[in-house]
Amino acid sequence: MKKLPILKSLVDFIWIITCIPLIPIILFFAVYIFIEPSLISDSLEMSSNLSEGLLNGARVFVLLFFVMAYALIYAFYLFRKTLRSFQKRQPFALTVIKNFETIGRILIISGISMSVLFFVYRLVFANKFEISLGVTPYLACVCLGLFFLVLSELFRVAKSTKEENELTI
Repeated sequence: MKKLPILKSLVDFIWIITCIPLIPIILFFAVYIFIEPSLISDSLEMSSNLSEGLLNGARVFVLLFFVMAYALIYAFYLFRKTLRSFQKRQPFALTVIKNFETIGRILIISGISMSVLFFVYRLVFANKFEISLGVTPYLACVCLGLFFLVLSELFRVAKSTKEENELTI
């Protein structure tokens, strides 16, 4: 348990330096893309004279990307909250099990959604039909999500075993 304070400190550092500033920045850009459409064409490397349908599709694409970013920030927040429960010496609390399960589901959905989003981006905006079968960050995100689901189930079994053991004299 000596490594737990180090992990919690690193997670808090990442939270303060990265996640907290990202929340208003993403919100600002989510609103700004409707005010200034040239921001979308510049960031997606598209021509500046877009049709209205393609521009609206690009807006939806960027908004979905922002939603995935917020979901990942929320998963990181739940991980931070779970580490706090570990520091309080409550590893088998129901909130820890639910947090692991929620983190796992968010990571799986985000990994699959991001891979679909980038496939559509390449197909529609970059005019490339490209399927990547190698190791991608999205596949790693899905694997990490599955790991958190397994961890949730493991903690659920350990909690029930602990409760049974406490009832036995």
